[in-house]
Amino acid sequence: MLILRRTANYSLCAVHLSILAFWLAAWEQLFTKTGFIIWGGSAILGILFFILWRRQRENILDSSDWILGISTAFIIVLALVSVLIEYTVSSMP
Repeated sequence: MLILRRTANYSLCAVHLSILAFWLAAWEQLFTKTGFIIWGGSAILGILFFILWRRQRENILDSSDWILGISTAFIIVLALVSVLIEYTVSSMP
């Protein structure tokens, strides 16, 4: 079970890193319907995985769980910053 848990956590962290890379290199690709689905889906999956792992009977969080929680929080903050930037740029004359 621990191998499956770590694989899921690190796979989702890899998706989060690829979103960050797209945000830094070509942010226009993230502001599409597909980009929003991937971005939102990875954030929701990160939250669900973190809650699921935390509610298990073992109640012991692995280091991969903490990495997943931090990367999910970072992706959510990145989304909020992106919305703020988009709002600021669109309101300029």
